[in-house]
Amino acid sequence: MSDRKFRILCATFSASIVVATLTGGAYAADSKPTFSKDVAPIFYEKCTECHRPGEIAPMSLLTFEEARPWAKSIAKNVAAGEMPPWKINPNYGTFSNDMSLTKDEIDTIVGWADAGAPRGKRSDMPKTPHYTDGWRNGEPDYIIELDTIEVGADEPDFFPNIEIKMDLPEDKWIRAIEFRPGNRQVLHHVVTFLGGGTTTATTLPDFLAVWAPGTPPAVYPEGTGRKIGKNAKITMNMHYHSYGEAATDQTRVGLYFSDKEPEKAISGQFAGTVNFRIPANDNDYQVNARYVVDEDIKVISFFPHMHNRGKSMKYTATYPDGQSEILLDVAKYDFNWQWYYYPEELVTLPEGTVLEIEAHYDNSSENPNNPDPSMDVIFGEGTDSEMMFGVFDFVAVNGKYPKPIDITDKLHRVLATYDPEISFQVSVDLGVMKLKSGFIVPKEGDGIWYLPFGRQLFELPISNIQWTGNGFHADITLLGEGGITMDGVLNADGSIEGTFDTGDFDTRELGGLNPKGFTGTRFTKAADQVSSD
Repeated sequence: MSDRKFRILCATFSASIVVATLTGGAYAADSKPTFSKDVAPIFYEKCTECHRPGEIAPMSLLTFEEARPWAKSIAKNVAAGEMPPWKINPNYGTFSNDMSLTKDEIDTIVGWADAGAPRGKRSDMPKTPHYTDGWRNGEPDYIIELDTIEVGADEPDFFPNIEIKMDLPEDKWIRAIEFRPGNRQVLHHVVTFLGGGTTTATTLPDFLAVWAPGTPPAVYPEGTGRKIGKNAKITMNMHYHSYGEAATDQTRVGLYFSDKEPEKAISGQFAGTVNFRIPANDNDYQVNARYVVDEDIKVISFFPHMHNRGKSMKYTATYPDGQSEILLDVAKYDFNWQWYYYPEELVTLPEGTVLEIEAHYDNSSENPNNPDPSMDVIFGEGTDSEMMFGVFDFVAVNGKYPKPIDITDKLHRVLATYDPEISFQVSVDLGVMKLKSGFIVPKEGDGIWYLPFGRQLFELPISNIQWTGNGFHADITLLGEGGITMDGVLNADGSIEGTFDTGDFDTRELGGLNPKGFTGTRFTKAADQVSSD
């Protein structure tokens, strides 16, 4: 090759590199994310439902001028997974109201902030979403306007129950429910029940809907609804707390009705327990509960509920064939962001499925939301106490309505899962009444007292079981408290009998019930039911 050709080739190659470099540099500059073209569409889809004037978020993200000052903070929070507040394990379940960001969306927002948060071309701005002022789902068909509640500047939390009697021309089917708190600074949560919402020794309230910070409106799937009588009673259990200034709240609840009768009636249920004690300074205390499915159902939504020490909650289904599946894993529970989780496809749970709820609590100083890590914590309505409920809404696979729950049948189903040698159906004398129950009393290890409570079976631990011949002595934990003991005898014919000693336990906490004694027999599928007369 001649020197001239070589110089021409080198010059051409060098020019190509320069052009490529300049072109690449110009393209890289142009490709930096801008608010108008890249970030606003993400905000409009995932953020501005809350980040707009009058809503719960502290700032609006509808415009560049509103979002720009927060660019670095936004990038930090989305990169850390703090925002949007969707903190479930993505490996389990897909949900129609999933607001989480994809990796590309996170990279776009972070890249925009790192580039100095440029506006971009005004012509690239998408159309601003239209939101109905106040009500997210438009004007309700029926608005319940609650009385004004006054909250002092510095007073203990209080929990008024407000009862509303409906005045409708006819029975209706609810397709959606939306809460509009009047003052989010003092309203902690609202739990809504059909009926009186009362809790007794043998009944639990019928959950209708829940509002807590961050909870979106409840919108039921097409073809489903919850029936409400024209003169039905709705009870609102309100929770108010002071924040240093006197304030008032007037909450409204909007009901949206279906134009026609739905194909399926929705029911609410939960697996949970009130029987736990979380030790002081424990950063990972586990509480379990379960619910045995009575018929083939399809789950519409999940709603985990704990308080400030709640750390995580997992729903696991164990099917009749022995296979297990995690349905929902809220890996980073946050009391300030409580959500209903709506599966993209309704979850089928066959009759006999055991729905296990596993909750973890952080009662240590590592938890910044912990009111007092130095104290043991038991169940209670106040924020300083704890709760453990895995709520779920469902419809029956067969028929329009779920079949009535037979609590005795449910008890028998549970007892049948144990070895008959340690499984007993008993009648417990509670002083004012006798109640069918189930005991699991093994020769080694801990046992369980299955206590019917409304449509649920609560599990009370039987611990420190000591057998001497055919007699046994054990401790029972109620409401997270010890102090109750039981002494029993297993007779040669398989019958069991015994007494309770409540000791210093304050039985007033049991609503006047006073455990005295029990009689029963080993449980087999052919066993006669124990009378509860």
